[in-house]
Amino acid sequence: MLVLGEVLTSLLPTSAAVPGDAAQRMLGLTAGAPVIRSDRPISYVVSPERLEGVDCQVPAAPDRGVRGIGTVATRAVLTGGHALQASARTVAERSRHSRRVPWSHYLARPGTLQIIGRYQEEAMAAAFLAGNPKSSGLDLTPIAERTAIRARSGTRLAREVPVTSDRITLRWTALLGAGEEELHLRVDSPLHRTVRIATSACGLADVVALCESLALHDWLLTTLDAILSRAPLTGPSEGVVVDRIQPAVDHLLHLWTPGFRLSRGARDLWDRIDRLAGFDHQWHTSVNRIRDHMAVSTLRELDRLGVPR
Repeated sequence: MLVLGEVLTSLLPTSAAVPGDAAQRMLGLTAGAPVIRSDRPISYVVSPERLEGVDCQVPAAPDRGVRGIGTVATRAVLTGGHALQASARTVAERSRHSRRVPWSHYLARPGTLQIIGRYQEEAMAAAFLAGNPKSSGLDLTPIAERTAIRARSGTRLAREVPVTSDRITLRWTALLGAGEEELHLRVDSPLHRTVRIATSACGLADVVALCESLALHDWLLTTLDAILSRAPLTGPSEGVVVDRIQPAVDHLLHLWTPGFRLSRGARDLWDRIDRLAGFDHQWHTSVNRIRDHMAVSTLRELDRLGVPR
């Protein structure tokens, strides 16, 4: 089974975390469908999946495409009331038909893209990751973007951004049921990553959750690094530096929960990613620098005010 997916991760434009009840209403994107919610260890809310129909060219090789017809499953995830993710994915499978058939056939296979034409799964995965989706035809970004827009419009927000951050895109492929385990993470640009997975230990839901978790924690680390680069801890004055890094303490640090909601197989893949990329080590190093600096700043302010320690 070959899965093609994409995750967009950004900061919700609000000065305060969206409470759990409001987040649940916000992500009720489909009437009558349940919203998944968890409040421990931090707020985690997942919208029901929606389907969008597609009929387009799908890259089968660097210089060749095939026709794909079916649906893309998309959902929104809000973590900690601050980090909004929009996820889109579809399962590519060979069509038994040489032409398009009635839509009822495709709707009976939700989240599946039936491929008309010859292709190899490994070549299609590589072409999807490497290609320009706007030129190849299959573009999951606008589908995910529409889901994010629907989620943001689901509640009234203060529209004050506490932390300056960029949206990061993670495009991924997963070959499920593969005999040999494989995992490759690549940083293509400051705002774009690609991940290729081959595994027999995870199902579709496990891999979707893994890629969303990877996208979230990569975004957190990138955003924290950007804050520190804009506000070096040796800054112009103690008060100015603390003011610059305080939003990170208030809105980001508690969101770091790698592997918490993952299955055992997906957690093993996360551990493998972490060994390669050093996410957890880099995160805790940065957090300790921030906390040490704020502690020293507090002690200096107490000394300035003549408060005994």
